[in-house]
Order: sequence, then C-alpha cells, then structure tokens
Amino acid sequence: MKFSDPHSYTDTEQGKIAHILFGIDADFSAKILKIKATYRLEEPVSGSFFLDTRDLNITRVYKDDQEILWEIDQHDSIVGDRLHLKDLDGFSEFTIEVTTSPEASALQWVTPEQTAGGEHPFLYSQCQSIHARSIFPCQDSPSVRFTYEATVEVRRPLMAVMAAEHIETENLEETRQYRYRMPQPIPSYLFGIAVGNLAFEDLGPRTGVYSEPEIIESAVWEFTKNEQTLIEAEKLFGPYLWDRYDVLILPPSFPYGGMENPRLTFLTPSCILGDRSRANLVSHELAHAWTGNLVTNATWEDFWLNEGWTTYAESRISEVIEGDEYSQLYSSIRRIQMLRVMERFGMDSVKTCLKYSQTGIDPDEVFSVIPYEKGASFILQLEKSVGREVFDAFIKKYIATFSFQSLTTEGFISFLEQELPEAIKNVDIDEWLYEPGYPESAPVLSSSLFDDVKARIDAYESGSLPDSHQVADWISDQIRLFLLMLPERIPVEDCRQLERVFNFKGTHNYFMMNRFYQIAVQSGYEDVLPGIERMVGSDGRMVALAMIFRTMGKEEWTRDEARPMFERHRDKHHPTTVMVIERILKKADL
Repeated sequence: MKFSDPHSYTDTEQGKIAHILFGIDADFSAKILKIKATYRLEEPVSGSFFLDTRDLNITRVYKDDQEILWEIDQHDSIVGDRLHLKDLDGFSEFTIEVTTSPEASALQWVTPEQTAGGEHPFLYSQCQSIHARSIFPCQDSPSVRFTYEATVEVRRPLMAVMAAEHIETENLEETRQYRYRMPQPIPSYLFGIAVGNLAFEDLGPRTGVYSEPEIIESAVWEFTKNEQTLIEAEKLFGPYLWDRYDVLILPPSFPYGGMENPRLTFLTPSCILGDRSRANLVSHELAHAWTGNLVTNATWEDFWLNEGWTTYAESRISEVIEGDEYSQLYSSIRRIQMLRVMERFGMDSVKTCLKYSQTGIDPDEVFSVIPYEKGASFILQLEKSVGREVFDAFIKKYIATFSFQSLTTEGFISFLEQELPEAIKNVDIDEWLYEPGYPESAPVLSSSLFDDVKARIDAYESGSLPDSHQVADWISDQIRLFLLMLPERIPVEDCRQLERVFNFKGTHNYFMMNRFYQIAVQSGYEDVLPGIERMVGSDGRMVALAMIFRTMGKEEWTRDEARPMFERHRDKHHPTTVMVIERILKKADL
C-alpha cells in the first residue's frame, strides 16, 4: 500500500532527498534567511517531484545552467503550499534559491531587549512538527531522512550554531562564516539553527553548554551532570551514535521545555532554577537520541512512538541518576496531568487514543501530555508482562533494528509480535493504542515521596492546611504534585496561606507556579494577577501558557483580562505559541 503522510505533500514513490548543501545568510534587519539549497536525491528522478513549503519566496529553481519549471499548485491552511517541480529529466540534483518570510512559523527573531544581555538580537528555529517547510523546501515528513552540510554567514560578533557537527569558522571583515555538517541522516523536523551572542563551556569530553554569556555560569552549574547522564543512558540503550551531546539555552520565548535536536538540545531558560530540579528534562531530551532521533515516528499520527518510548526511557535514566523514589514521583505527576487533559477532552474522545487519524488536524493543536504518559505506561506494561531482563534485551534489539529509520505504529506491533509474543498475549494492544481513555490495567506507581504528599492532601480535605515545617523538606516536584491533587477551586484564604507556606511570591519556578495560578484564578484570588502577568511575559512554554489562558477565559472575573494581557506580551512569543493562544482566546469568544 502506498505510504501517505496526512501532514505532507511528500510522495516517496517519486523519490527521496538524500543530502542538502545549504548556504544560509541571516539578515536580522529584514528578519529573513536567504538560502541557497542544493538537493541530492537517492535516485535520478524524471517527471514531477513534490516538496512542502510555507510562506517561502522562491526566486529560482535550476540544475547547473538549466532552469527547472515549477509552480505552487496546491495550498492548505495546515499543510501549506505544494511546490511542484516539473519535467525533471533523470535529475539526481537540483538547486533552489529562497528567502524566508519574516513570519516564518519555524523562526523566532528575538529583539535585543528580549535577551539576557539586552545588546544583541537572537534567532532560533523550532521545526517540529511541520515547520521546517517554512525555512526551506523539503519533504517535511518524519518518514524521509537526509544528511546535510551548511555554511551560515552572520554579522560579527554573533555566533551561528546548528544541530550538527561544527567544521570550521572563518572570520571575514564584517561577518563570520560557520561551516557545519550532519553526517547522520535526520528527518526535517530535527533541523536546528540558532544565531546570537553566545558563549560555550565544556561539561565533559562529549558534552557542553551554549548560552548567552550573562547566564553561562548558571547554566554550567545546572547541567554539570550531563556527561554522567550520557554515560548511564548508554548503559541502558546502547552506544550514543551522535558523537556530541551539547545543550543550548534559548531566550524565554522558546515554546517547549526542550527540543531534542540531535547533537544540540534546545532548552528553555526556565529550567535554570539553581537547584538542578529539572534534571529530568535533560534525561528526556537525551533519551530522544535513541527513541525519536534514531527510531522515529513515520508520521505525527504515530507521535507516541517518539514520546511514549522517550518518557519511558527518561524514567529509566532517572531511576539510575536520581533513584526510583523520584522517578516514580515524577511519573505520578505526569499521570495526573494526563488524566486532567483526558477529562478536558472527554474520556471517550479520539484525542485520548495513542493512534488516530489526524487528517485535517494541525499536530500542534492537539499536542498534549497523552502520547507521553499513556505511551510510557503502555511500554511499562509491556516490560512488566515479560520482566525487565527480557524487555531490556528487546529494547536494544528494537533500537538496533530500526536505527536511522522511521516506523509506524503497525510496524511496531509487527516487531512486537515477532520478538515478544508473550507480551502480545498478556497485554491488550488494541485497548492501549486504538481505544480512548486510560486502561484500568495500567501499572501501579509507588513512592514514599508521593505518599507524603498524599498524607498532606488527606489532611487538607479534613480541614488542615500544611504549615511550613511539615513541607520544609519537600522537593519542588512534591509541591507540584500537591498542587495537582488539590481541588480546582479552594477558598481564597487557603490560596493566600499556601502562597505564604510555599513562598510562591519568591520563586520563578514556573513549572510549579503555573498550576497554582490555575487554582487561584478559578478560586477568585485576585492577588495573583501580577504574578500571572510576569509569567506570561517571561515564560514562553506553549503548554503552560495555553493552560493559564484557557483557565482565564473560563472565569468571569479574568475573562476581560485575558486578551489584553496576551496582547501586551504577544511579540515576546514564538509564532506557534501565538497561534495556539489565539485559537484558545477565539474559542472563548475573546
């Protein structure tokens, strides 16, 4: 049966891109990238060849001195524009010259005022899920992999970094040219580029951190254990095949906690808290080096194969690095968050399935914790059905078999039937993958850290709020769990007391504060509005902002505040985040 990706015009029967040679010039004044891209194909192509694009200004398509006929012949509000190359005559190579739009959905042009240093602008990309097509024409489907080389020219003193191997830097009179290559084949969503005033420090033989100079010291301290985390991950999942594992701390507008770009994970600055409490974020993004970057979902309908596997792998790394008690605590937090999202969708909603048709659906619009936690629970259930020793052997064979390949859910089931027939007998595969809701057979989680929080929740339900002595030894994730387990609405005085007990006014831990703000808004606690505004202006994580604006849009006393607050900070946020918040506010008639 012919392969089809509902989010791409890609027709793999026409052929596949094998390699791209990029020349990239970053123009901050115009907020565009000028790109010359030479494409090499796996096999010579004759006739038509389709590429995904969105909002690109295509100036020329040619091979050597021969112009190639082309047209934009299809448009879709989600998929974008189809670039149709015509009458190819056994071509195995061609060149396209394009400039990006200032509104390119994959690019965030950050003003100097929005950076830590306040002096230089910043640019970064976020191509997942279907945004690489707004940078360069491509087969923007995770089913297609290619290698690439790139020369990036930027004005001094800025530095260009890519999720690729750095080859050399050439200093010219007013500019610098950075040369990179990616020898391992990647899908287009893992293309990553950033330009800014950056410093770099090694963390270990294979690990390092990039950030603005103003925060490099804090970043080094926060991620000093990255090398050890990499070593432990290799013990679990096999050799690390990407050579280096560096991290880049981005400006606050970055819409995710992290993005697993190979060799160079992009991270939100909100994870630098001075207590290393977000170590699990690095564990998750590093785990993608095996589950997601090596073995990749074939389409975004199979997203759980990336994130469910990686969330399971993250838990395994956390067990080793931080202990089983913490790993189980964090899994409990994710599970509660997932069940809340399922309740919002409706437990019988198709959006709670791990695999369902997404034709006509923007993958960013249905992004949620469900494929992460439900997917991880499914993988854990498979492990428990055969035992860890047997399952660990299966993991390594799975990764070795499908490395640098893309896989469908159905392909995974076939491999499971072949390699773990006992798991097929013991686990209801269809219920986990294709049916809505959360199976009652899900593995039970157990942690004394969880039990301590549950005791405080039980006391609260009996009328006793925690005092500062009772929670003095709690880690931040225990506070997050406590907030998640509280009712949606509580007395205003309880909000005020919890704010004092947990010193919420003195923290910038927005991973934790977001939940408190949701409760406070629903409870009518007006004192939190300045704190919410600070968060909206300084935390770019799309999921966190979506939750708070969704809550504000439902409550009468904050409805009139939601739209003006968003507009005051709109320009600080990534285009994808703006799109998602706009949809939430419009749905609330705001």
